[in-house]
Amino acid sequence: MEENLEKYQKTIDLCSSIMKEIKAERMSNTKMGKYVNVFSLWNEFSGISEPIHSRILHFFLSDNPMHGQGKLFLSAFLEYIGFEKDKGNEEWIITAEEGRVDVLLRRLNPLGAVIIENKSNWAGDQPNQLYRYWYENIHKCKEDSDTDYYSKHPEYKIVYLVPDETKHINSNSTSRPVDYPEDLPEELPMKPKVMTFHTDIPKWLGGCMKGLPAENTPLRNLIAQYIEYCKQL
Repeated sequence: MEENLEKYQKTIDLCSSIMKEIKAERMSNTKMGKYVNVFSLWNEFSGISEPIHSRILHFFLSDNPMHGQGKLFLSAFLEYIGFEKDKGNEEWIITAEEGRVDVLLRRLNPLGAVIIENKSNWAGDQPNQLYRYWYENIHKCKEDSDTDYYSKHPEYKIVYLVPDETKHINSNSTSRPVDYPEDLPEELPMKPKVMTFHTDIPKWLGGCMKGLPAENTPLRNLIAQYIEYCKQL
């Protein structure tokens, strides 16, 4: 009996010691500002809506003079979703929250397009939503209505960006609208690429951090904080 009590007391002492170490580490991290996250603070004050997330993505993907990294983020993103490596002479136009599409990447020469449907805040799918985006931004001819077309033309993508893998595409979103021509396919002829804020955005941006100058602390911190915020969506 006494032996069991002694073991029990040792276990309690060990747990107490561990808790003290954890508490001390948290206090140290708090003093060092390791829990400060501008995105969490922003969300607490006014909320970060899906349009805001789209504009944040646009900030990274565009050749924004504020981040000063040229096409670093864009090239890494395109490779991540299956494009060939940019040869350096490709011209892309990046828009966010213009028209219906959350984020649209359009290449002029050679032709290519990436539609990003942003569901960061768990919004539901609108009827025929992805089909309409395909029709308005990718569909050009009879040939691209065939599913085989996109295995030969990987330069056209629809990215369905969700918080985590538990959110799925509603089948109604990929069906043909009733007012569209009947010679179009009944279902979206291309398969959307599902990406998550929890996993894929951190991988993409985390990889980009390796290409940043070591002394670029402000941008590194911004990316690290956005990555942590994305993991909480």
